[in-house]
Amino acid sequence: MKNCLNTLLFVLLIFINIFNCKKEVTNSNAITNYEQPKILEGGKFIEFSGNHPQLVLFKHQLVKRIDIDIDLKAPATVIGKVKNAERIGGQPLVLFASPELTGTYSAYIQNLLSIQVAKTNYNRTKDLYDHSASTGKELNDASTELFARETTLGESEAKLRREGFSPNDMKNAKTGTVWLVSDLPETEINVLQKGLKCKLEFPSLPGESFDGTIEALAEVLNIETRKARTRIILVDKDDKIRPGMYGKVKFQVSHNGLMVPKNSVFSFNARYYVFLRKSSTMFERREVEISSETDDMIEIERGLDLDESVVDTNVILLKGLSIGI
Repeated sequence: MKNCLNTLLFVLLIFINIFNCKKEVTNSNAITNYEQPKILEGGKFIEFSGNHPQLVLFKHQLVKRIDIDIDLKAPATVIGKVKNAERIGGQPLVLFASPELTGTYSAYIQNLLSIQVAKTNYNRTKDLYDHSASTGKELNDASTELFARETTLGESEAKLRREGFSPNDMKNAKTGTVWLVSDLPETEINVLQKGLKCKLEFPSLPGESFDGTIEALAEVLNIETRKARTRIILVDKDDKIRPGMYGKVKFQVSHNGLMVPKNSVFSFNARYYVFLRKSSTMFERREVEISSETDDMIEIERGLDLDESVVDTNVILLKGLSIGI
């Protein structure tokens, strides 16, 4: 009888062990399901199971328009200064930081003067030709000379514009007028505009601050640096600033933009992305274009709409699943 009870107990223990093993296998499979979210469309979408424990890690917030004050700081260089406003060929005498620029400006003024001579000669020759007092060859030569002078003037003006100068803007400049250039990232130029006020400081003039104004913004970015050249103008009444001096320019701009936390944005292969919460278990990786930023927020120029839900915590985990790093 005792042996029968022992045998029965042994068989019962075997069944209990088998049941526990099956339960562990089932739990193990459940854990495996937790750890394998679905990666769809090459990582564009990530889908978790409904009870996946990692879902609580990904907090989110709605995209909103926010009014912010942006402080932009950038280096600036003095490239020219009006030494004397007395006109030479209709243009003031300007000192430049670059000898090449000085030569270009001198050539520009010389071409202005020579064009006046060429125009006078052409008009005189044409009048003589109209009265049969000059030959067609003489008129053609005068016309060719005027065209050549105008072409050379255009080349000189193009060189000045590439360096950030506009001859038309310089024409009425007063004595003491100073021009500076500052190269600003493309992400900042959307908040800048012609006429915007700024402050300038120079290491060689400690404790002093000068008021400047944006006179022009480049229409084309530098393809290598992805920056836009900004020309700034100020008046140095006390003759303290010299061409070639380095300074620091500061813009303070009030701006309304579509803002998200900086933690939401990540970069990959020189592009910027965020993750959107599409449902309680689904996340979408979306490419965006960024713009201005503050200490903890960044503006989205393109790629997001108001009230979309963007992930702002543990984004690096979703990035790893999405692009496999």
